[in-house]
Amino acid sequence: MIRTPDTIFTDTHGKEFQEKEHLFALTVNDGDIHQFAAGHISSHWHKELEIFLLLEGCVRAGIADRICRLNAGEGCFINTEVIHSFTAETAHACRYRSFVFSSDIIAGTPGSIFDTAYVRPVLENGIPYYQFQKENGDDYYFEQFEHAFTACTAEPYGYEFQVRNALSNILLYVKSKKPDTGERRIPPVQEARLKEMLLWIDRHLDSHITVSEIAASANICTRECQRIFHHYLHYSPMEYLQRKRIFYAARLLSDTARPVTDIALQCGFSNPGYFSMQFRRLMDAAPSEYRAAVRKSFQKSGPAET
Repeated sequence: MIRTPDTIFTDTHGKEFQEKEHLFALTVNDGDIHQFAAGHISSHWHKELEIFLLLEGCVRAGIADRICRLNAGEGCFINTEVIHSFTAETAHACRYRSFVFSSDIIAGTPGSIFDTAYVRPVLENGIPYYQFQKENGDDYYFEQFEHAFTACTAEPYGYEFQVRNALSNILLYVKSKKPDTGERRIPPVQEARLKEMLLWIDRHLDSHITVSEIAASANICTRECQRIFHHYLHYSPMEYLQRKRIFYAARLLSDTARPVTDIALQCGFSNPGYFSMQFRRLMDAAPSEYRAAVRKSFQKSGPAET
């Protein structure tokens, strides 16, 4: 049940695709941020709630329009459909654990007391995220997180009840951090536009792209496009595009045996030499060196895709 991911996959709507256990909509991760290309989990969102715990290292988390740093022993809660990313801040291990789960696990039947009095207020009026630190007295969060993870590791008969109970306790704890406002929590227009632009970029990575085209995908001007990217992602649109292309290329180098030149073209680089230079700048290795290092590290069995 517990997985060690190295890639974020999104569906046709641009949301992260979750591999869920039948009848129990929960994904449990236990990995290292460095397993992802350049030690970076790129900006994404999902309908599910997420709770995160950093075990080692230091991570920069971009959540909605905020940047926060998580040190070993700290964690965070991320509300539904909030854009977020994680980047390793240290060269050594940045080990983490996380639960990504449907609120239905806690809410049960729509319209029930659990749904209307406890879960729905967090989804609609609750804070986008909350950072947990032991020095701030958040020991309860870490205790409940450990209860849930231990149950998922051993999977004794009825462990789902233990997990649901721990996740419910965490959600109640999050709810206690900020009283309900009485107003429906709707993502700002800028955030919705950003999601449209990110999805459009993902679908056109192999094409020549301009800022005007990115802006047009969300029906806004280039100036507003630049402002939204800087506000939420802290990169210009073209900087984000360059990084996204390099990360996509890294995945193709890792998972396929295709020639480097073909991968460069698929990722929107018409000049293989320029691609190699930009790849080295971000990944600290030439494309061929990166491919060799990844395969040696993971010792993949069987032939790569062609």
